[in-house]
Amino acid sequence: MAKLVLVCIFLIILSVAVPKSFAKEYVVGDKRGWSPGADYHPWAYGKSFRVGDVLHFFYTPKVIDVASVDISSYALCDSIKTFYKDNSGRTSITLENSGSYYFISTNKQGCFTGLKLELHVL
Repeated sequence: MAKLVLVCIFLIILSVAVPKSFAKEYVVGDKRGWSPGADYHPWAYGKSFRVGDVLHFFYTPKVIDVASVDISSYALCDSIKTFYKDNSGRTSITLENSGSYYFISTNKQGCFTGLKLELHVL
């Protein structure tokens, strides 16, 4: 019975620790970073984002920002419903849940010139 309890505890610890060890870190836009005029759909295409992965946004601080928004705000390049916003120039976001994520620049001109990203997390 004691061995069964130890095996159960080990499996619980393993199920919590292993997913984090497989987490990936991505620099959004790779060398270009988060900058106007880019198309982030090709960057995201073919990547399998998973819970625990981390996105790093690098951009010009206080000139450009990154915001996590709902699908309507994403589609309209509007920051009506913003969940998170940062303009520090170095933003890291951990993908904590499965589902769709939407990121934009709250500057409409920046958003309309490509600063928007849609991700689907498994």
